Amino acid sequence: MTGFMAREFFGASPILILPVVALVLFAVVFVALAVRAARMDRGEVHDHAQLALQGDQEAPRG
Repeated sequence: MTGFMAREFFGASPILILPVVALVLFAVVFVALAVRAARMDRGEVHDHAQLALQGDQEAPRG
């Protein structure tokens, strides 16, 4: 039933598949980054956290 509806919907215009492709691409990248972040060790997390605190001096203007 759902397959027939999808086939009929996407059969009207093949370009309608692009949002689905974009959603799948987003999901894959999101899951990959979440897994990478979850597998980082404490030292690497600490190093990344310190990046925001380094270089407190103001940038020269001019």
